Amino acid sequence: MSKLDLTRRQFMGVFGATAAVAGLGLVGCGGNTASTEGDEGAADAALAGSISCSGATSFQPLVEKAADAFMDANPDVSVAISAGGSGQGLSQVAEGSVQIGRSDVFAEEKLEADQVEGLVDNQVCIVGMGPIVNANVDVDDITTDQLKGIFLGQITDWSEVGGTAGAIQVIQREAGSGTRATFENAVLAGETAPDSFRPVAEVDSSGTVVEQVAATEGSISYVAFNYMENDGVKALSVDGVDPTQENVENGDFLIWAYEHMYTRSDEDESTAPVTKAFIEFMLSEDFAATVVEEGFIPMADMKVKKDVDGNITEIA
Repeated sequence: MSKLDLTRRQFMGVFGATAAVAGLGLVGCGGNTASTEGDEGAADAALAGSISCSGATSFQPLVEKAADAFMDANPDVSVAISAGGSGQGLSQVAEGSVQIGRSDVFAEEKLEADQVEGLVDNQVCIVGMGPIVNANVDVDDITTDQLKGIFLGQITDWSEVGGTAGAIQVIQREAGSGTRATFENAVLAGETAPDSFRPVAEVDSSGTVVEQVAATEGSISYVAFNYMENDGVKALSVDGVDPTQENVENGDFLIWAYEHMYTRSDEDESTAPVTKAFIEFMLSEDFAATVVEEGFIPMADMKVKKDVDGNITEIA
């Protein structure tokens, strides 16, 4: 993405977002555009209603920003955002207890086929992910094979990967985390750690990962790009490739995932207009500036795509 593109998006994000939200709200309601003189009795219905969105923590801050802007422009709308991880978000949207389930992984990776059947996959942006270590670890680059060895419990000392001798303290995400699933799919390639391998901690959110890594000497974990710029931690390059948005867009950095906002195809008509309008706003050109500022990649910027099996191919 060029600096010119980013500047244009930032301009539009500041001056156009509110208007875009209001406009999308009307589209979501199925209403017409502004009434014209002479159309007696014609009026646009205001967007109204409450929806809930749960799931992945990796892009929760981005969704919260979108929800705030969306609700500011639509005073009769309420969007409740909660965490819980991708597994919980997918389960809840499948059972109908929330209108939107956020996930870092395809629903097919977490749910049974009959649960996936009624879901609609809305891919709203891209998240890059990579390893972080405690700031005092004197390693800056690591190979995929070395990462694999660490998270399988086969490599246990920093001296084995070019650092100063000291125990490697693995901090893991909890089972059901989409960030964990993405990382393991890209790095472990189907292998699983033996039962004898015990991380020093398993935590339930990306924010907690950062806190634990910053506080634990010799520690390593992984987070989305937007969590890497924090005191006490540093990001590692992988196979000599820096974890940047440009490298994800080009297909050079391989640890990334779609951010999905799953909905139900049979959603109740009392909430469906709000759900539709909110997702349209997340995908709008006017919100793209915020997507970039929060460390994510707009769908339109990708030069490669990934399928449910993890195969990465160029976009024609």
